[in-house]
Amino acid sequence: MNEQAATLPLENFIQAVQSQLDKAQSAMAMKARNLNLPLTFAIKDITLDLRAHVEFTRNEIRIRPAGATDPQASMFHLVFAAITRPMIEENATALADDPHDRQIDELKDDTLTEENRRQLEWIGVRTVDKLKELNATGGVSAIGRVTGLPVERLRKALERASAPTVDHVMPIARAAGEDSEALPLLRVRGHNLMADGPAGKIAPRVMLGGESMAVVKAGDRELLLAPQPHQWKGELSVGPSAGLAATLSFDLTPFAPAPVAGEAA
Repeated sequence: MNEQAATLPLENFIQAVQSQLDKAQSAMAMKARNLNLPLTFAIKDITLDLRAHVEFTRNEIRIRPAGATDPQASMFHLVFAAITRPMIEENATALADDPHDRQIDELKDDTLTEENRRQLEWIGVRTVDKLKELNATGGVSAIGRVTGLPVERLRKALERASAPTVDHVMPIARAAGEDSEALPLLRVRGHNLMADGPAGKIAPRVMLGGESMAVVKAGDRELLLAPQPHQWKGELSVGPSAGLAATLSFDLTPFAPAPVAGEAA
């Protein structure tokens, strides 16, 4: 095994130890609950000394276990302390992210480098929405001071992150028992779909082939549209204005309602 292959990130080592401790705790819980055997002891804290070589590669601390006769290794003194369920829940809530949020890694452009994104993750900014939230509270300058990132670069990244995007357009199936004469709808999903108005967020400007489309319901990540019979195919444009709009071409003519007798197809 070569030297590089023998190294691993420090966080992976800690997580591996934690995983094995969790298994040991689960085994003790099974003994008490299923076998009705008494627990005669409990482990509160574990102290671990690790002799290893330390390497720093691409902003990542990596360790390589030292041999028995290697005098040049560093000493890590790790203490795993017991925590309670309320402590777990309190921290899990603080670290929870919306599963629909875009990760910082998705900002893969010339504005933010891989190192820049890693610096943001170090201070807890793991999602695009968190970055936008900090910007709304005037925290961009503080981020720049803490991470050393140029404020202008952060602002440009925020501009790109705040631009509307359309991921897909799909028809909404008619529910059982629904009025057969009810207008069929289209669901549009994306990000930053709402427009900024004087009093807050408002429905965006939605166009198809230069013609407006009716917006039944609007949210920042989803729109419900009521298309006309001829609006089931074309290039959809969603945004506060033509210059800031996101576009997506689609063809859902197989799902378009059949023309009423006497109407032109």
